[in-house]
Amino acid sequence: MKRNFLLFVLLVLCASIATFAEEPPPRGQMGKVTIMTDPPGSQVFLGGEEIGKTPIVEKDFPSGRHTLVIIDQGYELVNQRFNVWPNKVNEFGGKTTIPKGHLKVSTKPAKCIIYVDGDQADMTDGAALTVRNLDAGDHMVRAECGRRSAEMLVTIKGEETSEIMLDATKK
Repeated sequence: MKRNFLLFVLLVLCASIATFAEEPPPRGQMGKVTIMTDPPGSQVFLGGEEIGKTPIVEKDFPSGRHTLVIIDQGYELVNQRFNVWPNKVNEFGGKTTIPKGHLKVSTKPAKCIIYVDGDQADMTDGAALTVRNLDAGDHMVRAECGRRSAEMLVTIKGEETSEIMLDATKK
């Protein structure tokens, strides 16, 4: 009985903390915001207002619940809720990666036509081929080497170069 009561009290306390955490900050006051990105130089919008390029350090901003948008090289890298609490430095920091990556393809035999998602990219022509600026995510890569071919599903990560070997000599 005592154990059930303690469990009930714990659940009520947890629910109260969760409700308190979801309360928005009050409006009509001022807070400070610090926005850091790695790499720096990203364009920052807070509450629909452009506030500059990162790093932004202790900039005065009206308190309340706002939307933080960070854009770099034409890509929206962050779009999230950001609370500005009054009389406090409110911070955001993180690595911002461009959602484009590269793929280095080696083939066996050495001379093959490379297709990415059905579109011809280029040829390996005796050396590895690097296909640049692919959208991050999954891509089907195919090597056609005369009458033989090989294909592979590859996951591209932002700002990284993935390397694969397609062997069209195997049956």
